[in-house]
Amino acid sequence: MTFTELSVDDLAAPVALLMSAFFTSSEASKAAGRAYIERLKLRVADRDAPVSVMAAGAQLEAIREWGAIPSTDRYAMLARIHQRTLIVHGSKDIVVIPINAFLLAQHLPDAQLVMYPDASHGAQSQHAEVFLEHARLFLNG
Repeated sequence: MTFTELSVDDLAAPVALLMSAFFTSSEASKAAGRAYIERLKLRVADRDAPVSVMAAGAQLEAIREWGAIPSTDRYAMLARIHQRTLIVHGSKDIVVIPINAFLLAQHLPDAQLVMYPDASHGAQSQHAEVFLEHARLFLNG
C-alpha cells in the first residue's frame, strides 16, 4: 500500500488499516505490529473515541496537502519555532513520507531527527524500547 491508496473506506477494517499504514511488510515489522495490537487491547479504560469518517477524511486531505510541493516558501514559519523538537519517523512511512521529516529537521532551528529503519507510520510503536530511550535522552538533554 502507498499513501495515495489510503482511503477513509479503509476505516471499515481498522486492524488491517493499522497494519498496512503503520508497519511494513517485513516479518519483523509485522510481528511488531501484532504486538502493538495486543498492547492496544490491554487498555480498556480511558480510551479515545473512534475517529469519524469526516475527521479521517480531513486528516488525509491535510497530510496529502502537506506533502505537496509548495508554491511559496511554506517552511519559513518553521524558523520561528525555537522549542527543542524531537522528530521521530519511519524510513518507510507511507502516511507522511520521510522527506517531510528531513524538511522539518532542516527548517526547525533546534530539531533532532531519529529515523527508524524498516518502519512506517508506527515507528515509535515498532521500535518502542529504543524510542523510549531516545525520548528519555532528548527530554533529559
